[in-house]
Amino acid sequence: MGINDRAQNRKDEKLAAKQARRKLRDSSGKGGTPADWASADGDLLSRLAAVVSADGGAVRLGYTRDGGAYAIGIYGDGDPYTVYVSPSEDLNEWIRSAIEDFESN
Repeated sequence: MGINDRAQNRKDEKLAAKQARRKLRDSSGKGGTPADWASADGDLLSRLAAVVSADGGAVRLGYTRDGGAYAIGIYGDGDPYTVYVSPSEDLNEWIRSAIEDFESN
C-alpha cells in the first residue's frame, strides 16, 4: 500500500464517519418528521430568492445542527440573521409570508 492509498483510505474513512453522523442527525426530528427541503415548494423558494436578491440580498438554506429544523439565513436586510422553522410548522406558508414581507418593503 502506497502513500496515496493511505491518504485515500483516510479520506474515505472521514467521509464514511461524516455520513454516519449525518444519518443520526437527520433522523432526530424531535419525535416528529425531520426537516427536509425536498418538501418545500421550489417555485416559492425561487420567488423568495428573487424578491430578496432584487434589493441586493441573499437567502441561505440549511438545517439546524441537529437536523431538527430548517435554518433560513437572510442577508442584505440590515444585519444578517437566521430564522428557524420547525418541521411541524407549514414551511411553504412561512415562505409565502416572507415573500409578502419583502414585496411590501
